Amino acid sequence: MAAFNYRQLIRQVPPRTWQFYFQSRKIDLPEDHDWSMPSSTLIPALVEAINGLNSKQSKRTYSELRRVHDMSNQRGVDAFRNIAKPDATLHDDFPQLSSDAERALWVMANWPELFTAAEAIHRVNQRVGKRGWKRLQVPPSENLFREPEDIRALELALANAFTPRKGTTRACQIDLLDRHLDGGLQLGILIEDNAQRQLEFADDNRAHWRDVRPPMSMDVVIYPASGVIDILAPGGVKIQNAVLSHLGKHIFRKVLHPQSIKRPMFFLNRLRDGFDLFDDSQIDLGTHRVERIRLSQAKVRSNVSPHCDYVIKPPGDKDAPDVMDCVKSHRVEQSFMSQGFNIVEAIVTLYFLPVENGKASCVLHIDLKQAGVSNLRDMDEADAKLVEALLTAWGVMQSTQPQNGTSVKAKNSARVLP
Repeated sequence: MAAFNYRQLIRQVPPRTWQFYFQSRKIDLPEDHDWSMPSSTLIPALVEAINGLNSKQSKRTYSELRRVHDMSNQRGVDAFRNIAKPDATLHDDFPQLSSDAERALWVMANWPELFTAAEAIHRVNQRVGKRGWKRLQVPPSENLFREPEDIRALELALANAFTPRKGTTRACQIDLLDRHLDGGLQLGILIEDNAQRQLEFADDNRAHWRDVRPPMSMDVVIYPASGVIDILAPGGVKIQNAVLSHLGKHIFRKVLHPQSIKRPMFFLNRLRDGFDLFDDSQIDLGTHRVERIRLSQAKVRSNVSPHCDYVIKPPGDKDAPDVMDCVKSHRVEQSFMSQGFNIVEAIVTLYFLPVENGKASCVLHIDLKQAGVSNLRDMDEADAKLVEALLTAWGVMQSTQPQNGTSVKAKNSARVLP
């Protein structure tokens, strides 16, 4: 594990949030400590305070700050927004905070249990596209059976399925996590593996052998509106099929006949946030002569029965209000653009500046469906690369390929600013 320097994290978070964190963790500071002191003085003071903690408090604080550091990025913030309920105060707090590091520390200080649940979502997202991952699609099914008795029946079924013949029934635990932002349901599955002996140091600072019952970890994420299922499990097809068979019986209440797909998903609900780019996106809209981006059309689907679809289609002119402007103007934003509805289809339009005065401007429509269907293949290579980079930067497209960190170049000189 790479070394972690909490001094860098201290510089990324303003004093107001550090003050709240120190108070919530009952970390004592000198009586003459002044939180309004300049950063050049405050940072060394906070470092000195952390270095002076006793062993127990130091271990806890260092562990929390490292976890905060790991979640101080766009994916981490998306995980927080996914795990928080639609009416959570977190959604109102985040826009007031200055950085992803401050947002992560704020969640750790106020809602440590929510932080832990968000880490589970973040870990799964990081494993998508890697070994043990498979993306499948079944017909959309809005009605998932997820009551405690359904989950307990699934636990018993999986425990029996993975118990060796003539062996004691294995233990199984399933934790459910709602992905409120993306409209998914995550199942964290732990099944008892073969017993092992482990050598470890005890309180007497001597090494002792201890018998342990390690878990085999699997994760499944179901997106009911699109029928997409992400399964992350060790052991290959045999284990994946066993898990899917019991999911079909207990969660879907029908036999599943999944088809394997490799295309990335589109998390269209994130289009509600607008089209601002992060500083590290490496996309220069000016270079591509992009004048305006608008959400031209959206189909939303209700989360609760009866599951109805509504199409929001504002006027198509470049300067006309887009989808978000329309729902706000008609005061139905909370009805259609809240987390009670999922965006299942969307059209995003890019308007480009004309190459020369008097020439017509160029327009590019991006058709997107949640399951990963789009018109990217119909675009020329340069346009497709620009669109993929934008969708990834907005957090809409979940890339399943390794990132090389290269910037997106303009299509040709016709769209490059002089």
